Amino acid sequence: MRVIYRMTRTSLVALLTIIFSGWLLAAQNPEELKIFQTEKKITVDGNLDDWDRVPEFPINTSPGGEKIEATPGMQITAHFSYDAEKFYAAVKALDDSFEFPDRSWREGDGLYLTFLDPYQGNGSDRFYTFGFSIEGKRKTKLLINKDGEFFPGVRVTDIELEIVADEQNSTLTYEIAIPWKYVRPFHPFFQERWGINLVYVDRDRGKKRIVLLYPDTGFDTELTDKRKGAMFQFVNHTPKEEEIQTAVDASHYYHDAKKTLSCAINAPADKSGWTVRYELSSAQVNLSRVEEIALQKRMNVFHLDLEKREYPTGSYDLSVGILDDKGSLRFTSNHRFFIVNREELEGFKIRVEEMKKGELYAKDERFRISLPTLEARMDWIRDYMKQSPSFSEIELLEEWYEEIDILFKNIDLGKPALFPPGSIGRLVHSSEVDGSFQPYSASIPEGYDEKKAIPLFVTLHGSGVDERNTILEVTRMFLMAKFRKELPEMIIIAPKARGLSDWYTGDSGKEVIECINHIKRLYNIDEKNIILDGFSMGGYGAWRLSLFNPKLFKAVIIRSGAISPPSHIQGENILDLLERSKGLRFFIVHGDQDNAVPVKDSREAVQKLVELGIDHKYIEVKGASHIGYNKWSDIFDWLKTIISK
Repeated sequence: MRVIYRMTRTSLVALLTIIFSGWLLAAQNPEELKIFQTEKKITVDGNLDDWDRVPEFPINTSPGGEKIEATPGMQITAHFSYDAEKFYAAVKALDDSFEFPDRSWREGDGLYLTFLDPYQGNGSDRFYTFGFSIEGKRKTKLLINKDGEFFPGVRVTDIELEIVADEQNSTLTYEIAIPWKYVRPFHPFFQERWGINLVYVDRDRGKKRIVLLYPDTGFDTELTDKRKGAMFQFVNHTPKEEEIQTAVDASHYYHDAKKTLSCAINAPADKSGWTVRYELSSAQVNLSRVEEIALQKRMNVFHLDLEKREYPTGSYDLSVGILDDKGSLRFTSNHRFFIVNREELEGFKIRVEEMKKGELYAKDERFRISLPTLEARMDWIRDYMKQSPSFSEIELLEEWYEEIDILFKNIDLGKPALFPPGSIGRLVHSSEVDGSFQPYSASIPEGYDEKKAIPLFVTLHGSGVDERNTILEVTRMFLMAKFRKELPEMIIIAPKARGLSDWYTGDSGKEVIECINHIKRLYNIDEKNIILDGFSMGGYGAWRLSLFNPKLFKAVIIRSGAISPPSHIQGENILDLLERSKGLRFFIVHGDQDNAVPVKDSREAVQKLVELGIDHKYIEVKGASHIGYNKWSDIFDWLKTIISK
């Protein structure tokens, strides 16, 4: 969708205001920037009525640090504030042209908002980056990156967002409210300073311009897991009544580590006789505590250490209540965390080592090569506990322990450490490259019969993300096709590219072939019907690996695929390899408005296939962007003609 607004005279007054505020910000040291707690409720409705007395910051710096002069074509300003529950941002863009392609927060017009730990220096690897824009007619809000992980899968449904386009005055207004839970551990009641950056991406007739609050050339790159921002001091006000927040000091602990509950109460006057009550519960534990507290007229912070005991492994719920001197409940909160019992984890390792001494391990290859799927999870847990930031999501720990239980049950029955048919799970092989455990996701159909050979569908993910979302999406498409009886059942695997953005060159490419060989040793694969598929970077990988291994694959699917990697990656141009394509069949699909991988890549490859007389089908989707199409039905129709009966 493209919407264009022209600058009017009424915009010039606002433009002069922006220029003046730019002078003010330039005169300040970033260390002295301040965000003030709001004195009144901010309603997220897009009209900015609540922001008239809130300081304004110009967004006028290039990624490299050069100041960008005010022009009628584009000027961006931002306001920031907060209360006990949420962080607020209001962004106003004066722009003579608004365009909203797919992924418009990245391609324009849209913005990034980053929160980062400023105490690690100028570049921080502890950060959250959110994206906001319009895609089609839908307002888009998402967590783009957390601590270097792109699209971590965190749902942000209760972030408030309003975007208002004023055609008459050529302004685009964003108003945003982010609950503090999305940027743990930061909360201004506990930490006075934190880093913030705001990046606005303007798109004007297909060309992008980027302005930032604080310079950062790596604000959206996969080449570094660090982000930069200006340090802000958060200034708490004196409230009319008590304002309260609570926090735990981590989302995961070892059983013998100290666990602390913190309570912050901003009090308008001295008070006594208040109490903090908590109850900690899990499947095996239930304990409680009451602590009396006295308040002074200021921000009061109390730290309560949870009871020391032999906690078993599992998820825990901590319910907190704060009561005033009359016994009235003034505040409640709930916190979830995960506890890992070191002794139990070490016991898992001992059990596996004993299994390796047994007859089954020596004689049964499937059993033997399945064990890394179990062993790797123990390593993942140890690495998570050692390396993950204090407030990483605990769902992975819950998932790994549940999977360990399933795999041990199979092993106790003398079966390989595999997941049951009808499920999706991460399998692991021991890499021939360096002996490390390398994961890949596998979807085994419910009707799998080990006596019958089954086709294999290998799908390669795009850049900057791992394979887990890819396997879910592709499996969903296959299940829909099965329901419509469009395609026979297949095993689906999605290798995790080593380095995530190595473009399936070097070791990353070798390990895709290793994954295929591994799954062939675990399941009855029809080796005459192995299909290779890839999207974006994975499309390049599918081109490359099929042309280096033409006898391995029956057919190849390229979705929005590049024909050469970025300049920092050493890799071949696919056009130079297409002479090897004899005997392969290709299905290529690409949107003609792709801003990430130009459609000319596919056009040039298709032209070469035509010249070589190679069997292929090409669909160019008019008006579609990098991800703005769904051609799975066409892909399945084509596959039906390819797969041997």
